[in-house]
Amino acid sequence: MPSHYRRYAAAALIYAAGFAYILLRWDAIPDPVPVHVGPTGEADGFASKTLLSTTVLMIIGIVISAAMPLCLPPQSLARRTVDVPAEDALPFSETAARRVEKLCDASADMVSKMILAMAALFAVINVSMVVPDVNLPVWLDIALWVGFIVYVVAMGMRVSSAKDGTEPDAEEQARNAQLRNQGGMGTYSAPNDPMVAAVLPSNPGKIAVNTAHAPGKRYLRRMILGVVATPVVCIVLTFVM
Repeated sequence: MPSHYRRYAAAALIYAAGFAYILLRWDAIPDPVPVHVGPTGEADGFASKTLLSTTVLMIIGIVISAAMPLCLPPQSLARRTVDVPAEDALPFSETAARRVEKLCDASADMVSKMILAMAALFAVINVSMVVPDVNLPVWLDIALWVGFIVYVVAMGMRVSSAKDGTEPDAEEQARNAQLRNQGGMGTYSAPNDPMVAAVLPSNPGKIAVNTAHAPGKRYLRRMILGVVATPVVCIVLTFVM
């Protein structure tokens, strides 16, 4: 099993343990239950005691954890090709495909580490918020959040600045000459490119997906779903609690 799947499984176990602990300590949880803590460490938002209100932070974490992988281009796109008119078609490049595969692996590794760290953080904060005798001091809450943010930023910078080390073959050089101004936002549109994904000179630390073809369009729709899902769920939760 790839290491990122093991991290997803570990994150799921952490959330399950958090839910189990809250259910075991159900009688100790006050009603109404605190659902928001202010900068002084005092609760300033409350809701009726329900399973939803006592686990809302972990539920948000689960939604984010499910949405994040949707934003990752699948590694299968690296060697996926479509038929294009032969007269002006860009060449398929072995080194370009290999570059996408490497970056897919690095991105999946980074996201799985973020999801695991987030599960640990959200479970601990959620439990400490609703179970009175395990409340964390304010300084520790802040330290945990700051540490998580620093960890995520450091991982993102490491992936985006990593040197690939693969020398481009002649086909990739020809492709880059024509596509050098595209791909800055993670997508590009090149109907004459048979490849569905590439790493382009404009953004060498990011996979660019060719949305001129159906597989690229499907990925773009999936990514939009992942980006939109989290804020929608958070808004819904504020109305149902």
